[in-house]
Amino acid sequence: MSTTAALAAACGAGALASAALRATHPRRSPQRRMELPLEAARVQLGGSPAPAQGALVAGEALRRVLGPLTGGVLAFLNRWLGAGSSANLELKLRQAGMAMTAEGYRRAYLRWLAGTPLALGALGATAGKAGYVVAFFLAGLVAGARRLPEQVKARTKRRRERMRSDLPAVAAVLALKIENNKSLVVAVSDLVAQGSGPVVDELQRALHLVNAGYGEAPAFELIAQETPEPSAARFYRFLAAATSGGLDLARALLDQANELRAQRREEVERSAARRQMSLVVPNLVFMAPVMFVFLLAPLPQLLFGN
Repeated sequence: MSTTAALAAACGAGALASAALRATHPRRSPQRRMELPLEAARVQLGGSPAPAQGALVAGEALRRVLGPLTGGVLAFLNRWLGAGSSANLELKLRQAGMAMTAEGYRRAYLRWLAGTPLALGALGATAGKAGYVVAFFLAGLVAGARRLPEQVKARTKRRRERMRSDLPAVAAVLALKIENNKSLVVAVSDLVAQGSGPVVDELQRALHLVNAGYGEAPAFELIAQETPEPSAARFYRFLAAATSGGLDLARALLDQANELRAQRREEVERSAARRQMSLVVPNLVFMAPVMFVFLLAPLPQLLFGN
């Protein structure tokens, strides 16, 4: 029974991985791949050019019939996983600070989706019952499907917290550099060369956009749209507005730094209060029954005597 269950789990995981791989990376037939490179040689040898729309073969007919259905299923899975298109997926990876392309993410996702059910199914097969194999396989399917999306979400959350901590220091350093008669772009370049962190990484992306031909204001507006942290987006939009001049930028940046520092202090105080309240709950759950036992233990002797 254990061997049969393990074989069933392996076959199920292999079929699932193969179907997912074929759906995400469909391959054309060798004939269709060689049609375009051989078109010129065939015409030079006296052949006629291929028509604009050839006859439908079985694979083409299946693609046209089942293509919309498959596209709908993949769109539903992308919405459930929060991935979306390649551009949206790359944006999510960049917001999480993960050095991974969309294709690399999909390959890693398929490995987790195929490997986790197989491993847990083999673990369930050691019990010698098919029910355990099916239960472990389904649990592995859910765990493998949510592994990378949850990792992206957690890393994005940690990156947002670090951005909120770094923003006051970044604004203060920019104010000091601009006070030394430096322009905004030069001050940002010096900060990028000396600093590190998620805010510095996004400012570095803005500098790359400026060097690629973007204007200064559109570059800061673009990183404001891409950043996952709302306070960082407001700061970048302030920098975009400051590129037009007309204000004391050093003093405005110092005011921004003080405001961001006050907001961060309030956030830390609220978080500390929530954690303090969360520490009270275990005391109530574990200590209160013990206290009741100690208080109620002498009652029978007090009421009924020896």
